[in-house]
Amino acid sequence: MRSVILTVLLLSVIGLPGYSYGGKVLVTMRKIGHEVLLSSGDSTSWVSPIEELDDRTFLIRFQHPFAFQPASLVEIIHRHLQEKQGGLDYLVEVREEKLNTVAYSYEVHHPLNRKEIACLTRKPPRGAYTIKIQFAQPPVQTASVDHTVWLTGLLLTVLLMGIGWRLVYRKPLTSTPVGQAAPLNLVHLGPFTFCLEQQILRLGADRIELSAKESKLLKVFATSPNAVIDRDRLMEQVWGEEGVIVGRSLDVFVSRLRKKLQPAPMVRIVNSHGRGYKLEIDSPKGPGQED
Repeated sequence: MRSVILTVLLLSVIGLPGYSYGGKVLVTMRKIGHEVLLSSGDSTSWVSPIEELDDRTFLIRFQHPFAFQPASLVEIIHRHLQEKQGGLDYLVEVREEKLNTVAYSYEVHHPLNRKEIACLTRKPPRGAYTIKIQFAQPPVQTASVDHTVWLTGLLLTVLLMGIGWRLVYRKPLTSTPVGQAAPLNLVHLGPFTFCLEQQILRLGADRIELSAKESKLLKVFATSPNAVIDRDRLMEQVWGEEGVIVGRSLDVFVSRLRKKLQPAPMVRIVNSHGRGYKLEIDSPKGPGQED
């Protein structure tokens, strides 16, 4: 049985044709936002950190209101996506955030047929827009197998063989107690159990889904419970790889995380004015302790 499991894991890695460039999708989205602002005559305001709503949906936010020309928008988005994502179909929605309405939308089925896209020559008014791009399937770019990919596959094989060995012997998942600086795998936060890999919180039989950013943020808090963590450290560890960091995004995701922690009031995120945030976890009261 053990040899069968290891053989399957080995073949699954050797058969990989390439690898995913998930991080490059975020770079592509930022380039789209940058070029959309330039086409509107804005060369100074920021494109906020790209939000990955799920594995095929991305949201581009902007610092200031702007105006756009639909024909230019369609050309910019398709040029970047055609170059990086090949023949994937996708849906674009331009939303007016203050009015909570869709100001403009269209869908592309390759090859692009501009005659099927309405209102290309009309110009919507200036507004606080966001651009949501949703792919028909998760965007993945593959590369031909070379020595680098072969070596990566070999390393993954060794890793998966180790995982298979553990599965055969049914060793339990290691758990990192709160307060230790060991690598996070499964962490207990009061009554919660946090699994970073699966991006979930468990509270008894309840399962609370977390986004990728929420998971990264909670991971930073979990490494230093009951201690104030500076805003700069939080933003750097969660958004640092994206290059541009906007403080408002931190407050938004802290607010979202707070709501997901509400079922257990003894675990909460509190604000330290002028410094940052702290994950507070109340210790359970022992027998004979008073409130």
